[in-house]
Amino acid sequence: MVNTVILKSSNIVDTTKNSTFEYPFPNSIKFENMEVALISASLYYTWFNISDELNNRKFQYKYYNGAGEQVVDVELDEGLYEISDMNKALQYSFIDEGLYLIDSNGDYVYYAEFIANNVRNSVDINTYPIPRTLPTGYERPTTTTGLGDTGPGFHSVAHRPNIILSSNFNEILGYDANFNTEETFPTESVVSQTKSSTKAPNVNPNSSVLVEINIVDNPYGNPANIIYAIVPNVSVGSLIYVNPAEYAFVPIKDGVYNNLRLRLLNKDTLQPLTIQDGQITMILGIQERKKYNNQALPVAGGGRYR
Repeated sequence: MVNTVILKSSNIVDTTKNSTFEYPFPNSIKFENMEVALISASLYYTWFNISDELNNRKFQYKYYNGAGEQVVDVELDEGLYEISDMNKALQYSFIDEGLYLIDSNGDYVYYAEFIANNVRNSVDINTYPIPRTLPTGYERPTTTTGLGDTGPGFHSVAHRPNIILSSNFNEILGYDANFNTEETFPTESVVSQTKSSTKAPNVNPNSSVLVEINIVDNPYGNPANIIYAIVPNVSVGSLIYVNPAEYAFVPIKDGVYNNLRLRLLNKDTLQPLTIQDGQITMILGIQERKKYNNQALPVAGGGRYR
């Protein structure tokens, strides 16, 4: 017989991270030859992929205008980002900097972009040459910086901006640390350039969440108190529902317990994950540990273990 323990929002004891639960037993309980498994779980996919915790909020770009080299630091707000969101953040920075022009249709023209390339499993960085004079039919932005109409003007050499990926942001896009889109900067050029990821992008560093319970002892696990890994299979912000087809029971350490503590952990740091939405339900099953005898077990093809 499987007995269930239900942990929900009211069991959360760390409301900053929403990832540590405590279930007080009505009385002290002695567990002997018992085991536990995750029966089901429901939680929203609301842990940030850009955060101070992950130290990946910053990158940089450089360009030249009439005043010489300009270095711009981009700092992203903490949040759940798709590649398209990161590209929008880059564009907003260009607008703040005045690093854009306005074409004859009134559209803003930017000189770099992040594009998801699903065919090649890459995040491509496209950079375009910043002209040395105002193209026909174009207007300059009304700013005192960048290429603004009251600013220092254009540089004497057409060149592409240099995008620099640092502080773990490179891992998100799939590039080496401190990657530069320009090997030599500035390089005179009137043609565009595309750089593709040098390794697999890791858009969500927390691609799986480990479920830890304090009362278990998995002799084959390291750490020994992990009972399950939740892998999001929905879009960000959507509900993740876990309902294993078969339950993976893990032995409970023999002893007397007043409570059960469950934590949802970052798979790399093994520290509690910061989850924005605390509407979480976890259902555990506890049963007597299965005993296996020495009877022969069937194998494929009708044979038997002996």
